[in-house]
Amino acid sequence: MDESPDLGLYRRSNYKEVWTALSATEAAAKTHVGGSEDEEELTRSGIGTTNFLLENVGVDSSDVVLEIGCGIGRVGKQLASRCRKWIGCDVSVRMLNLAADRLREFPNVELVETSGYDLKPIADVSVDLVYCTAVFMHLEQWDRYNYVEEAFRVLRAGGKLYVDNVDLCSEKGWEIFQRHRQFRPETRPAHITECSTPQELEEYLWRAGFEDIQTFEGNELVSVWGRRPKES
Repeated sequence: MDESPDLGLYRRSNYKEVWTALSATEAAAKTHVGGSEDEEELTRSGIGTTNFLLENVGVDSSDVVLEIGCGIGRVGKQLASRCRKWIGCDVSVRMLNLAADRLREFPNVELVETSGYDLKPIADVSVDLVYCTAVFMHLEQWDRYNYVEEAFRVLRAGGKLYVDNVDLCSEKGWEIFQRHRQFRPETRPAHITECSTPQELEEYLWRAGFEDIQTFEGNELVSVWGRRPKES
C-alpha cells in the first residue's frame, strides 16, 4: 500500500518538510529510504553500498566517516563497525530517531540534524570520508553542489568524498526519466527522482577543488569520488 502523503503543497527544495512527511511511520521511512519495508532487503542494499565503498573508495578503521542524508541508518548499520566514528546527518528528526534505535548497539555513532542545504553543525577539517548515496536524486542541482562544497570544507587534507545518482545516460536511468516525465507539473511528487549525468557529478567535484576524481557507471547508478588535496 502506498503510504506517501500528499506533497502537492510542498516545493521540492523544502527538504525538511518533505522528508518529515515521508517518514511519518517506520514503514514509510523504510520504503522511501530503501525502496522496501523488508528488513532483509534493506540489509542487502546496505551491505551492497558498504562493500562498494570499501572496495573502491576505501574506509580505514581510524576514519571519521560522515553520511549526508543517512535516513534510518541503512548504510550506517553496516559501516559503523568499520570506522572510528560514524556521523549520520539528515534533515528529518523522525529519520534520525529511527536511525538512533537501529544503531543503538554502536557506541561510535553520532546523529546530527541538518538544514537540508549544508553541514553547518560539522566542524571544518574534522572528517576523513564523506559519502552521499541515493540522496542527490531528491535534490535540486544547486543543493547537490552545495553539499559537495560543504564536504570539501569538513574534510581533512587527503579526505575523500563519494556521491552517486541515477545515471541519465544509462538505459535504466533513461527509463526512469521517461516514466517520471509523464507526471503533470501540478501532480509531480516533491521527492521524485531527478537523474544526473556522469559529467555533472564530475564537474561538481572538480569545481569544488577535489582531485583524483574517479567515476563508475553501473546499470542504473553513476558513482563519482575524489580526494581533497593533501597539504604540501
